[in-house]
Amino acid sequence: MKYQLTYILLILLSTSLFAQDTIERRVVKKYIPLEMYKQVTGEKDLPSNYIVRGKDTMVSVAPDFDPFQDQNIQKVAYEPKDEEFLRIYKDVVYNAGRGNSDKERMRYWKEDINIYFDESVPAEHADQLMKFAEKISTDVDSLSIQQVDKKENSNYLVYYLNREHTTDFDPRMADPRSSYYISWNRKQQIYDGSLKVNTELVESEENQLDLLKFNFFRSLGHFKSSYKLDCESFLSACKKSRSITDEDLEILKYHYSYGVCKGADLESFTELTTRLNKKLEEEPNAKLYVIQEM
Repeated sequence: MKYQLTYILLILLSTSLFAQDTIERRVVKKYIPLEMYKQVTGEKDLPSNYIVRGKDTMVSVAPDFDPFQDQNIQKVAYEPKDEEFLRIYKDVVYNAGRGNSDKERMRYWKEDINIYFDESVPAEHADQLMKFAEKISTDVDSLSIQQVDKKENSNYLVYYLNREHTTDFDPRMADPRSSYYISWNRKQQIYDGSLKVNTELVESEENQLDLLKFNFFRSLGHFKSSYKLDCESFLSACKKSRSITDEDLEILKYHYSYGVCKGADLESFTELTTRLNKKLEEEPNAKLYVIQEM
């Protein structure tokens, strides 16, 4: 199963010297895991052209060999991160070390986010959230966010509750002050969301805007809190007014990078990143790829 998720490609460099002009020639060899080689070629026996790297048996193949050619997949270079970043990421995505972390999955928006604002939301507030969303989608690959004029064309509803607007379009939200609710499919891809602010309980306009941005940001990945982040962060565990930080953006960019395995659980994510980071320590020239279905 792990080789359906990652493609380990070793490019080993050796040198040959020619006596007449001492020109150095670099010979490139490509190796893939034995399990992958057998799966792609149908061979059952161990070929003669193999090497052993740690616990891995690698088979030599032609430099232009691509086992994923003509398949409906996307191959992207693995994006390594240091242990401190990964600890924080596992906090906010998997609630690591707290609660039911073994049941959490990495969830993300696959399709564009089309936001519809109910008439209960002041136009200025809608503009503020869209400016915030546009900045995020500009900075983050594979995340597209825009406003639509018709509710039927949307997959994300934003609304306010108050004396003039009493319809609670999504009563599944637990927090009566402000919250969001999202739905996802079996691939952990989020396809629908809603966000509300009760302005009877949150009277300050500044706090209303803060909660709009806070809940929207968290709904982009069903993010939790981390005690490892500064209180200013949207993803911190502090109970105060917060704003987006460089750390928040780095986590969001990583979350939506195809260099990280989509939909994985905590155990799989930890095993994958630990193994591939170790592989990079052992083989600095290794080219590691994450394979995603299109």
